[in-house]
Amino acid sequence: MNVPDALLTMWTQWLVAAARFGGALALMPALAVPQVPPLARSVVVLGAALAGVAFVPPVNADTPAALVFVLVREAVIGILIGMTFAAFVWLWEWVGELADWQVGFGFAALADPVMGTRVAIIARAATLLAGVSFFQLGGHHLLLRTVAESYRLLPVGTTLRFTPQLGEAWFNLLAQGFVTALPLIVPTLGAVLLIDLVLGLMGRAAPQVGVLLWGMPARVIVCLFVTATALTAMPSLAERLLNRLVTAIPSLLAALR
Repeated sequence: MNVPDALLTMWTQWLVAAARFGGALALMPALAVPQVPPLARSVVVLGAALAGVAFVPPVNADTPAALVFVLVREAVIGILIGMTFAAFVWLWEWVGELADWQVGFGFAALADPVMGTRVAIIARAATLLAGVSFFQLGGHHLLLRTVAESYRLLPVGTTLRFTPQLGEAWFNLLAQGFVTALPLIVPTLGAVLLIDLVLGLMGRAAPQVGVLLWGMPARVIVCLFVTATALTAMPSLAERLLNRLVTAIPSLLAALR
């Protein structure tokens, strides 16, 4: 093998590694936000791919079309891994939005010209705390380690099969993750139910008091206090959720074979 052939082989291995690592890192929490410059994302992906070349064997791609097919297949595997880690933030945002609509903050999410998104107060706080917890728990290290270990479960060149078992495994993962994150807002939902019950009884007993006039501000204040208290339990819930997501990845990858 002459020098150009050796360089071509290394270049191909690097591209294949960049496809899988890039697909996963493209959805990693905090790196996938629009505020991160594309150049910074590219540097992270290319650096991770350089370290991941050791896991990629020489690729037999005789034509450019064959190489593109291999790259697409590797990117699909990386995206599946990245979606699993991105679900760590998605689940916290979902439970936060559920609490927002129950408290009454959901209407503020319909018009947010400052953030340019439709995330309300509690969901925004839960999302930011989830991003911090992800790095505090070493989620970025777990993601890179998971991508490296995925070469053992799905080596380069493995034929992917999109079976119903993959959708079932993904649905079970989200359901179990939602159940894990739901205790964060159970106190808030309980407070909303209790306040609505009290306001309903007061409005029934004394209609002249004007429950709607002061009931909504009181409801917001109480729910904010309860939610702030409940957020102290988020680190332990976040660790449990991240561990559950990581342990479910092998079953997701196995469903592709």
